[in-house]
Amino acid sequence: MSCKKRTVEAVRDEIVAATADLRAVAREEQDKQRNQVADWLDGQFIGIADRRVLRKAASNALSGLYRGGMGSFQDVGTEPSSKAVKRLYLALRRANSWFLHNPRSTRTTPTTRP
Repeated sequence: MSCKKRTVEAVRDEIVAATADLRAVAREEQDKQRNQVADWLDGQFIGIADRRVLRKAASNALSGLYRGGMGSFQDVGTEPSSKAVKRLYLALRRANSWFLHNPRSTRTTPTTRP
């Protein structure tokens, strides 16, 4: 992962796009559980515009989806499913990064250094 700063909106949109890919693969493979996960992810990420809220949502998704045992979310059986799950994972990791920043136009308070 690079140290390049990314905007909240760009990373959020990446998660939403990865979720759409996940949903498309789930429908094609008739995977009801991953389709439900896609619905849940939409509810978690659509409309987020704040870095802290995005990080928290990404952290919750990562711990809920990728810390499983047998039958966990990351256990995939097909190449398209594997690609969709990996793309989502990478997008969530980017959202969980400290390298996110809010654009200046949406800041409500000036940044201060400790």
